[in-house]
Amino acid sequence: MRSLIALTLITGTLAFAALSSPAAAQDRTISVTGRGEIMVEPDMATVVIGVQAEAEDTAQALDQASAATAAILATLDIEDIPADDIRSGAIRLQPRYSQSVLSSGQQIIGYRAVNSIEVNVTDLDRLGGLLSAMVGDGANRLDRVNFGLQDPSAATDEARRRAVAEGARLAALYADAAGVAVGDLMTLSEGGGGGYRALEAEPVMLEMAASSPQYDVPVAPGNIVINASVSMVYAIVD
Repeated sequence: MRSLIALTLITGTLAFAALSSPAAAQDRTISVTGRGEIMVEPDMATVVIGVQAEAEDTAQALDQASAATAAILATLDIEDIPADDIRSGAIRLQPRYSQSVLSSGQQIIGYRAVNSIEVNVTDLDRLGGLLSAMVGDGANRLDRVNFGLQDPSAATDEARRRAVAEGARLAALYADAAGVAVGDLMTLSEGGGGGYRALEAEPVMLEMAASSPQYDVPVAPGNIVINASVSMVYAIVD
């Protein structure tokens, strides 16, 4: 009876050791990262445009900037730009200092007022005409023009599909090079850094003198690149 008990204990110990060994606990896998990319044309633009006015006193500078901004807002209303697509931007009133080397210390010689608005334009065919109209109303700052997508979900999903397909291709390639076969997909997770970044045009400081452009501003937005990344782990089968 004592020998039977000892044999049973030895057998159980060997079985437990086999289950807890690294070879049994760790399955053979292939880990890959798939990346997908798609290029699409933008269908909207975000414009930050404004007025900069300079005068000897604060009231004059602010009044000049406010009058031109009101004219810009009136034009956007006439052009049927939805109110939800228009937001106030920077509103600043700053002193102007003398730059003369002959004066002792800095002296205030006037004031500068800045008033800007942010506008979403969802019809890019109208963008050039709207920019020209706003400059005609008194805008002399074009701080930013970003081209983007109203709804990037469909394009982002296509980039994700391409990322998964690329991951599967890489897993098959590595398995073939190693002389093994690809088994089931064990894990799949999306990596960070996906989506897209809006295309940004360089900011422009327009002429301070009021003028009305004779032509629409030419616009060439280019393409937006949307990317996705996934991490995938496949089992290896014999």
